[in-house]
Amino acid sequence: MRSMIPFIILFCAAPVVFAQSVLYQEAFTDGTADNPWFPGFNGNAMEAISYPGNPSGDGWVGSLGNHFSGGNVGQSYSGSPEMGDFYYEAQVYIPVDEAVYYGLEFRVDTTGLTSGYQFVARFKPGGMTTERLRFRVRSSANPGMPAVIRDWEAADIPGGIPQESGWHRMAVLAKDHRFWFWFDGEELPGCPVTDFSTLNGAIGAYIWDASSPMYSLLIDDINVTTDVVSAVGGDIIVPEAALLHQNWPNPVRAGTNIAYELPRRMHARLEVYTLHGRRVAVLAEGMQDAGRHVAAWNTAGLPAGSYLFRLTTGAGVQERHGVLLR
Repeated sequence: MRSMIPFIILFCAAPVVFAQSVLYQEAFTDGTADNPWFPGFNGNAMEAISYPGNPSGDGWVGSLGNHFSGGNVGQSYSGSPEMGDFYYEAQVYIPVDEAVYYGLEFRVDTTGLTSGYQFVARFKPGGMTTERLRFRVRSSANPGMPAVIRDWEAADIPGGIPQESGWHRMAVLAKDHRFWFWFDGEELPGCPVTDFSTLNGAIGAYIWDASSPMYSLLIDDINVTTDVVSAVGGDIIVPEAALLHQNWPNPVRAGTNIAYELPRRMHARLEVYTLHGRRVAVLAEGMQDAGRHVAAWNTAGLPAGSYLFRLTTGAGVQERHGVLLR
């Protein structure tokens, strides 16, 4: 797993600064996914493939086909189902000669796989279909075609519709019921967009074509971060009480992340135990600032089985269970 390193993101077109820490990263380096990817409601799981000339230059990307389903859909998800407010960006290869939707899914329901938001692109200049960026939602209340929330057509997209196939950076900031979107570093007009469908879920990727099951989405350099102070949102995000989140990924293979939130500056200790009560790791201990914290647990040398994550603060003790697979 990659280390949790705080960093700053600047968008030149919209000078908004986020003080963020890493929640999730995926680069498919060396032909191996860093995180588990699962098949979605219709399709197969993401896989790493060789692709020279990708944005990061390492020669590997994620690939998701739509030929495994009866509905010409490919959808795959990863990360924690408890992620709520986050910034999600990725490089997506978008052809301009196909009437196909390519893009991101987020706040994906990982249980019934019936809901999730999408930020997708369809570019075919001169074709019979409308070229656009689209924000839409799959809803458990309406399990058919996703419902459109907002469209951005040629006049709304900075630089207009791309005329050549290529890699594009797509990004979304989800904050409560508000959403901001960027395309190639440019914030789209009309943000924030408001929708009240869902507040939590994993991240993922999506591809769909109305007629042909022979397309694949390529994606790379996925980053998901959480902002502590945001000029967009205004204030420091502080929980009302200490809160321990479920680890992700879960089940665990090589490592996992555990997030917790503190309502004020206080002493906190995060530990890992076996179900027999043997402590195997202390992930954090000491005085810590209010807000969200993320700790990484490296499981090297530990046997498969169930483990207990315990957060101890002056407000009490909270526990979560995780499963380690070998």
